[in-house]
Amino acid sequence: MPKYSLEIRKAAIQMYKKTDYKVAVCKEFNISRVTLDAWIKLEEETGDLLPKPAKNRGAPSHIKDWNEFQVFVKNTKFQNISDLTPLVEQKFGYPVSYAVLVRAIHVLGLRRRRGRFYS
Repeated sequence: MPKYSLEIRKAAIQMYKKTDYKVAVCKEFNISRVTLDAWIKLEEETGDLLPKPAKNRGAPSHIKDWNEFQVFVKNTKFQNISDLTPLVEQKFGYPVSYAVLVRAIHVLGLRRRRGRFYS
């Protein structure tokens, strides 16, 4: 999807305001009607044609302080990763999913060896 410069947006809106004819504006600037409608709506809502800031996409980083997490995991004995979930939430003050902990333990290179505890 092409991104249009602010100058093109302003020129298209100015032409639309002069002519009040969307089809002519769309043909002149080679933009779709949906795009022009979105720009008109954006200007009505915000008073400007600057694009809205993009929302963060994807899963957020759940472990915020990686170094502190490493020290915490190395100093904490736990049998299963599911046992670690409430401990991490209690220590750091934010929820962490089981899948995030599994991946983090794997990245740290910890394995269950000879006995019950990770080391």
